[in-house]
Amino acid sequence: MRSETILGPAATLLGVALLIVTAVHITGRSEQSISDEIAFGAALLFIASCLSAHTAIRKTNERLDKVADTLFFVAQLMLLIAALSFWF
Repeated sequence: MRSETILGPAATLLGVALLIVTAVHITGRSEQSISDEIAFGAALLFIASCLSAHTAIRKTNERLDKVADTLFFVAQLMLLIAALSFWF
């Protein structure tokens, strides 16, 4: 099952996404940048990935395993875009 390997990194990257949201607001660049909105969207997807992975582990559900994997991948892409838009 992939969910066992997704749960830990998804939770960690949730913290990174929230850190980016906080950093954008602390630096005062939230008006000029959309990186905080993108990072917040990624955080929501990481939460959904964590919930899907946890449920897939508990119920050994192959479908939820694939959902968690897909959500994790999309959230990673969004986090990359958020980080790049913050620094450029």
